Amino acid sequence: MSNAKKIIREIDLFLDQSMLKTSKITQEELTRFIEEKWNEADDEKYSIYQAYIINSRMVNEYIRLRDFENMERWLHRMDLHSAADKNPAYVGNYYKGECCLECGNEEKALEYFNLCYSENEDYIFSRAPFCYEFFNKHLKNPRDLSDREEENHDEYIDLGLELKHWQTFFRTEDVYFHYEIFDEEDEYTEEPTAEQENGLIYLRENQENVLENILLELLKQYPGLQKNYGYSEEARVDCMPDVKSVQGFADLLSPTYFYITSVIKDEYPYIGYGFSCSWDSEHGLGIMTHKDSVIEIGGADIAFDSWVAEEDLQKK
Repeated sequence: MSNAKKIIREIDLFLDQSMLKTSKITQEELTRFIEEKWNEADDEKYSIYQAYIINSRMVNEYIRLRDFENMERWLHRMDLHSAADKNPAYVGNYYKGECCLECGNEEKALEYFNLCYSENEDYIFSRAPFCYEFFNKHLKNPRDLSDREEENHDEYIDLGLELKHWQTFFRTEDVYFHYEIFDEEDEYTEEPTAEQENGLIYLRENQENVLENILLELLKQYPGLQKNYGYSEEARVDCMPDVKSVQGFADLLSPTYFYITSVIKDEYPYIGYGFSCSWDSEHGLGIMTHKDSVIEIGGADIAFDSWVAEEDLQKK
């Protein structure tokens, strides 16, 4: 009987614990644990998709350590997984080249980029600029990248909202929180309407009250969430401990993105808040609000689901 599913779940739990704000797990301890557990699991692991994600995580861990030998070893392990066959060869070769370049091995990166280029000459130039700029220097007939550089510069506008109270509560390094604006077609837009601008101003001026109401409502629903997730007593201590006051969420949550919807009530938009949370690293936590009122709490998709806002609007 295969032991792979059980061991992959153990690795997943350890990864969740390592990402907690209160975690004292070192990078060395993390890689050693996964290496040992991976070797214990039988080859059924190469058909479990979550194992593919773990494999990718190990590639990234060794990139951060600038450990090319181990990084390449895990790259080759990815080729053994059934998920590796879902993409054309040039996609896999580009990915390997990018990893090698990030890990500091330009010679090996160039080897993989050439393999990618030989099969699809345009693909690499649609990917990360640091990769195609490096590769372009080695082409016999380099491409003119001036238009592409200008295009990339224009494409990205960083939207951030300054919320000092949120920064203090969650102990984040950045005082600016990222947000995205939706138009009436639920497409991203860079320009808020007058009503959406009202919502941004309201949040900025009432940030303390908005956060308090979000956490108070979460505190009410939290025991039910604990029951639904059903963590063992051992895992619960780290991933979903009992919380007696809103301050207890400071170590369990981190804001990710805010979503300014196009659904308007009384000249203010519904705003969704996405959080990473200790008890669900995959789905996260999503909360839909209107001004300082909490409409619904659920998975991360609640934060950008305009139907949640629409349904609430119809009740009024």
